[in-house]
This record gives sequence, C-alpha cells and structure tokens, in this order.
Amino acid sequence: MTPEPQQTTRRDDGFDLGDTVGLVHGPTTDPDAERVVRETLTRAGVQTITDGEAAVTVRLGGTAEGLPPEGYVVAVGDNQVVLDGVDQRGTFYAAQTFAQLVEGNHVDGVEIRDWPTMRYRGSIEGFYGTPWSHADRLDHLDYLGTHKMNTYEYAPKDDPYHRERWRDPYPADKLAELGELVERAVRNKVDFTFALSPGLSIRYSDDSDFQALIAKFEALYALGARAFNVALDDIEYEKWHSTEDEEKYGAGGGGAGRAQSELLNRIQREWVATKPDLAPLQMVPTEYYNVDETPYKQALREQMDSAVVVHWTGIGVVPETITSAQAAEAKAVFGHDILIWDNYPVNDYAAARILLAAYSGREPGLADQVVGVISNPMNQAAASKIALYSFAEFGWNPATYDEQASWHRALAERAGGDAETIAALEVFADLTTYDGRLHLVNAPVLAAQITAFWKTWKAGDLAGAIAQLEPYLEAIENAPARIRAGVADPAFADEAGAWLDAAFLWAQALRESLRHLEAVAEGNSSDAATTRDQIDHLVTQAKTIRDSRLPHSKTHPQLGDPVIETFLTEATEGGRVS
Repeated sequence: MTPEPQQTTRRDDGFDLGDTVGLVHGPTTDPDAERVVRETLTRAGVQTITDGEAAVTVRLGGTAEGLPPEGYVVAVGDNQVVLDGVDQRGTFYAAQTFAQLVEGNHVDGVEIRDWPTMRYRGSIEGFYGTPWSHADRLDHLDYLGTHKMNTYEYAPKDDPYHRERWRDPYPADKLAELGELVERAVRNKVDFTFALSPGLSIRYSDDSDFQALIAKFEALYALGARAFNVALDDIEYEKWHSTEDEEKYGAGGGGAGRAQSELLNRIQREWVATKPDLAPLQMVPTEYYNVDETPYKQALREQMDSAVVVHWTGIGVVPETITSAQAAEAKAVFGHDILIWDNYPVNDYAAARILLAAYSGREPGLADQVVGVISNPMNQAAASKIALYSFAEFGWNPATYDEQASWHRALAERAGGDAETIAALEVFADLTTYDGRLHLVNAPVLAAQITAFWKTWKAGDLAGAIAQLEPYLEAIENAPARIRAGVADPAFADEAGAWLDAAFLWAQALRESLRHLEAVAEGNSSDAATTRDQIDHLVTQAKTIRDSRLPHSKTHPQLGDPVIETFLTEATEGGRVS
C-alpha cells in the first residue's frame, strides 16, 4: 500500500468479493469516496452493487474516532469491509486504500488505522518554461487524489495572467479551464490553491492594485477555489514601482518587508477573515531560501499577520539536504508556520535534463517543524510522478520513509508492475541522476561498470572486459523500446522521448567503442577508422535531438554525462591505431 499506513494488522479472514456486493452508507459518506468504491468493485468483476447489506457488504462513511484530521479506518474480514473516516477526506482516503487492497476479485483480511503526518502534501506548479497543458493538470489532480496528496498550487511562471499581467482578468476560456481544475481538485479532495505573483509591478500604496488583486482572487473563489497564495519570489524587492511606495517604505529589505506585510495583512483582514471557508493565506517571500537574520525577515516576523503561512525552500534554492534543525531556524526567523516549497524534481534550471533520481536528503524530523512539504515538479508532468510518488510517502509518514525503496516502488508503478519495464526504467534513470543540487554524481551504475571494465582491460583481458560491460550497454540500448512498450502511462514515454532517443544513440556509440577497441587490439587500422567514424556519427545524431519544451528545446538532451563521453574519448583516443 502507498503511502504506507501508520498502523496495519493482518487478518486471516480475507474473502472473494463475488458477483454481488451490498453498499451501506454512513454519516460521513462522501460521493467521491463512493465513486472510488464503485469503480473498485466494478474492476474486481462485481456485477451488482445493491443498497443495503448482502452476503458481502461494504460499509462506507462511518465515523472514525480518535484520529487526526484526514484519518481513516479500514477493516476487512468475515465478508465485511468497513471504510470509516474522521471527515469526508478521511473517508475518501479509506476508499483509496480499499482500491489498493483489492487484487482481482479478492481482498485480504486487514485492520488499518491511518492518518497523515503533514498537513500540506502535494505540489506547486511554480516552474519557468513551458507550462503544463490543461490535460496534464487534470491528470495530475487525479494522481494527487489517488496518492492521498491534498495540495495543488497553481503558480506557473509563464502564465502571463499569473505574473506579468497579474492585474488583467483571465479571458473566458482560461477562466473556464481554471474552473475545470477546481472541480477536478474538489473531486480528488485536493485544495486548489490559486497563487498570484504581483511583485514585478505592484504599487503597494495604490488601492487600485489591491482591488485588482482581490478581484482576481474573487474570480477564483467564485469557481470554488478556497486556498490562495501571494507569491513575491524572484523579484527585485528594492525596486519600487511608484514614488509613493519609495517615500513611504524607504530603501532596503526592511522597507520591502513592511510593504509586503501591509499587503498580506490587508488581504488577510479585509478578505480572508470575511470568508470562513478559506484555508490559511499563504505567501512566498522574496528571501525564500535561507535562515539569515535580515531586516526583510524581521519585518515579516514582527509585522505580518501570524495566520499567514510562509513558503521556504531550505538553505538554498535547491538544497542537497533540508534538516529539521534548519527548518526550526526558518520557523524562528520568519515567525510563521513554514511550508517547504521543495525544488525537486523541477528542471527549469537544468536545461536539457530530465530528473528521475530518488527524492533524497530530507530529514523525517521536518514534520516536527513545518506544516508540509510540496514538490515543484518538472516541465514534464508525467515524468514528475516518479518523484511525486515519494513526496506522497514522505509527507504521509516521514518516520518510515526509505528513499531507495520508495523510488523502486515509484518505478514499478510507472511500469505497471512489469519486471522488464522496471529494469529498463532503472537503467534509463541511472543516466538521469545528476541535477547538480541533490544528486552530484551522474550515472553511478554505468560508471561502476566502466570502472570494472578498465580494470579488467588494463590487466590484459580485453575479451573479458567486453564480456563484462557489453550486456549493460545492450540493456541501455534496449531500454527505450522496452519503456515505450511497457509503461502504464503513455505520456511518460512521450515526455521522455528526446532522452529515450538520445539514450539509444549513446548506447550504440558505447557499443561501437568496444568494436573500436577490438580493432585496435587486432591491429586493424581500417576497422578502427570505420568504428571511429561511426562513433562520431552517432554522437552527432544524439546532439541534434531536441525536446519541444522550454528551456530544454535550446540544447540537446543531457544524460550520462560526463561518464559516457569520457569513456568514448578514452576508448577512441587511447586506442588509436597508427
């Protein structure tokens, strides 16, 4: 099960669901939870779902007591399934757990008491470059719901109405799309959080700008959005956009902190406080990436309403680690609840890279200091699900989080459980490890294979060295086709297409380098020259490939570097026939 439940007791009285199942409703029955249950039963081959008790009965929506918010109870045994929630979201999560428990037409006996550790779990679409499509976002909200994540923040930097033209109302067609997203979020028990980023041009002293911001929020509120964020990141906070602001707030970070605090306080007190159904207001500070005491942070700590939740990325924009001690410092220096905006697996700063390594470097004790950890994903929505899978597990139960085990489960999910596809994804993902922030070594498995190859080769056993390495290079060459044929989500293969094509060509070049070394060893200068030319051709082909998304369209896909090219250079230059 994923995320792993807090408490699980196995029973020996599991049963087959059969053809007919009775459905009994309780006081916290939720229509979306019922939808999940009915879909699960139908997939299991149940032909008739009756209202009321039957030989096999599902009791949905009883009240689970003594658990935190979003908690739930699942009990399966003696031809009964009980799915109780503390609240409607808890009942929905109980239904999602039931969906995972059913295998074929059978469900094992089990008792589960479960609840999330962190309040905020999910994602913030906050990257630069090509935004996700509407279809990507709808699918993403479904993914969050099935993995018990409750937060999606809409903040794409390249949506002009989010940032550059923040004052302008959304056109009717874009507003309709946002309405669909809100509806899908509600269906999946996800808080659709609308973020507005006015910092490039806002005039803090101008009431018309405040009213424009509120009007934008009101438009989303009318669609059903109940969570809001004012993002003031990536701006020059010492640059004022009106003489009134400059005269009122003065120079420096302290002035910016005062101006932003007054804006957030007014939103909180004049708008949020008048709507009791709203989630706590959020903000992204301009200094979002460290714990240094500054006049800016002091102003937020001392002047901004205590109800506002502050985003923070750690000690750095994309830190290798985030510790509970660092988070405690952040909470102290900002003086507010901290929500970690975690910049993994976002790749807008890593043009031409797709990041598929394990989600690592985050201490379980963060849960004691922050209200949540949410992922800023890649321009590639489907490929981001490998990391998001682990974000779900970390946010739900960080005490039991195992980054490598979670990563392997994430790959298995993308592969639909197929062993060959899992193996192919592992080989491919090894080439995409490096991001320069969390993961500083690229292609560690391939690098180890190459190290072993050179050790054997230098010992005088070229044939043995080739026999060691070639099967792995063949696995790289075959991985793209296996992934395209085997992944459960075709969108993954589409988004990773440029990197899959490049991996195939680089693998061919690596295998050709082995032929080159054989020709050199045999003293065959003609074959050596031919293999060198073929290697150059394959490398040129690999470097002409482009992904369609910005910023990745500006250069060729990078993977396995510098491991692959270093080996090719050593194999061809070191083994040249004169």
